[in-house]
Amino acid sequence: MDVAALGHGVQAFTTFEVDQPARAAIAARLRAVPQILEAHVVTGPGDIWCRIAGTSNQHVQQVIDHVLAVPGVRRSTTVVALSAVVPYRVQPLVDEVSGLSESQG
Repeated sequence: MDVAALGHGVQAFTTFEVDQPARAAIAARLRAVPQILEAHVVTGPGDIWCRIAGTSNQHVQQVIDHVLAVPGVRRSTTVVALSAVVPYRVQPLVDEVSGLSESQG
């Protein structure tokens, strides 16, 4: 599904630093935000990585501010996507695992 066709042409990748004991409650709150397309617990400097879709940079900021108001969320770091050089896909992996990519190559 093309989220830009739904009027959400801005995508951002945000990491949220969170209090670890609150992680499950925070995840439940993230699931309730329609603009959060994905959320993953990650290693490294951030704790939860999210892909956010918005109608504008300001809208993305509103989504981030909404999440920052959740108890246990300490701070965020965000980068805005300029373009997708490899959009989300699964088929090449399916083809490789099933052996289709070898038989065609």
